[in-house]
Amino acid sequence: MSDKSKAHSIDELQSIYDNVVIQILNNTPDEYIESVRDRFDNAIEVFKEENSFIYVIVKDALTKMLIEKFNSYQMNQILEAIVGKKMGFKFITQEDANKERESNTFVYVKPDEFDRSNRKLRPEFTFDNYVSGVSNRFAVRSCLQVAEAPLASFANPLFLFGGVGLGKTHLMMSIGHYILDNNINTNVVYTTTQQFIEDMFVYTKLNKQNIEQQFYDKYRSADVLLVDDIQFLETAKSTQEEFFKVFEFLHENNKQIVITSDRMVKELKLMPRLMSRFEWGMAVDIKKPDKELRINILKSKLKFLISNPSDVPDVCLDMIAEMFTENVRELEGALRRFITYCVSFNLDFTPTNVEASLEGIIPKENNDAKLLQDTRINKVKKVVANYFIISEDDLVSKSRKPLLVYARNLCYYIIRNKFDAPLTKIGQSFGNKDHTTITHGIENIKDALNNDPKTKSDIQNIENKLDE
Repeated sequence: MSDKSKAHSIDELQSIYDNVVIQILNNTPDEYIESVRDRFDNAIEVFKEENSFIYVIVKDALTKMLIEKFNSYQMNQILEAIVGKKMGFKFITQEDANKERESNTFVYVKPDEFDRSNRKLRPEFTFDNYVSGVSNRFAVRSCLQVAEAPLASFANPLFLFGGVGLGKTHLMMSIGHYILDNNINTNVVYTTTQQFIEDMFVYTKLNKQNIEQQFYDKYRSADVLLVDDIQFLETAKSTQEEFFKVFEFLHENNKQIVITSDRMVKELKLMPRLMSRFEWGMAVDIKKPDKELRINILKSKLKFLISNPSDVPDVCLDMIAEMFTENVRELEGALRRFITYCVSFNLDFTPTNVEASLEGIIPKENNDAKLLQDTRINKVKKVVANYFIISEDDLVSKSRKPLLVYARNLCYYIIRNKFDAPLTKIGQSFGNKDHTTITHGIENIKDALNNDPKTKSDIQNIENKLDE
């Protein structure tokens, strides 16, 4: 019988890893097999065995994130079955592996128990992955202070509030991860308010002693209680009393409580004594991100979406940051949509494709702004039509007569250059023409400006009319 405590050679580790991957692929549905195989093709080689982990070098941070998120749990189960003891996989990028080889110090040494995939917290929601700026800097600092000293009383409870999609849950879970990374034996309990209400419902409806005990064991045993979206407690009057009891028990026993809400405490419609408890500690708001922070968030998320983030020009990120100003979640969703659109259709990452991919989800600030844009476009049409003595219907027709094509292209150029209207909007205003048609027309005018003085004169005359 083999000695299970004996370290494996690199060849043995590679063989074990290959066996695990084969089993993963054999259990993958046909519709996903290509993407999963591509993912593992980016895993280069087994690196080392340390602290009961097998470290595998992967090509980049994107591959590392995908395998950790979608495959690591199943891989670890298969690995334990093969080696007959508790072991797990860790993934390290080629860049970090090279750093370790150069310095002979391993960058990612963690305790044996360290495995974020087994926590009831999203593994990517850590302080390292949270982008800080003016709008959230105080909130980040407060959360770090709580994470570093969860039993201190200066911010208990810590009450985080702000609009939807601004990163409250991310910061809350970052506290949980930080605490567990430094003391794996801490009992960190995360719950949504909806889950707390459901647990309470089960307890009251079944009315059995063991169910009641399970409810109290779950919440009153917490060293750190993280409660998301407390505003949903407003509609559950009976549950407010039970939450108050849990809060009192934990607070009296010097346990840390962190709560998130979409509103400040005084705007909630909860029982007064519960609201007064929320005001005991520290309330910190997270504001809407400014443009600089929005661009930094996009740059941070980009490295998890494509292998070479530099392929995406800054102008594209700037456009997305301009379009989505209210909500970080929507901002990140827009970036994913843009990247997926370009990758799926093998298109370049260009401003034109930003507009094409995000058409239909770009927030409309208000109807007045939309009306102003329509008014400006209609005015350009009217002035151009009068200038060339043609009808506005001619401008939106499919006719390819040289004069009409030239007049249309002038419209496209002036609307884009003078009013910065989206290409998709211009296309819609000219008979639902494709954005590539609009782009081509604009480029033709740009070329003509370099070679034909008449084009420059026409544009000046038309713009003078627009300004009258």
